[in-house]
Amino acid sequence: MTAGQTNLFDDVLKTDEKFVIVVQGVYEKNGQIIKKILREYPSLDSHAMHRLFDHLKDTYTNEPFEDGMVFYDITVYTNEDYAADHIFAHTKLHRGSHDWTHTSK
Repeated sequence: MTAGQTNLFDDVLKTDEKFVIVVQGVYEKNGQIIKKILREYPSLDSHAMHRLFDHLKDTYTNEPFEDGMVFYDITVYTNEDYAADHIFAHTKLHRGSHDWTHTSK
């Protein structure tokens, strides 16, 4: 984390909250953005989600980009639902960068 950046997981959560982590590759093809799900991890408790989230960021920082790929996208959803209003944390790693962008809800 960089100085002054808030922790992605500062929100107050229910003790029984469940999470899903979805890793996607985002591609540009003929001027259109295409998302491809690379990995899905459902039914994670808070502890497992934190550990896996950090592990995935480390792993995909060193993963090569495929042709046409613009960025890797890791999204953490709450309540086992992939709806936008259930996004808990969202981070992207763009081609040519070694730093993840962070957006938390």
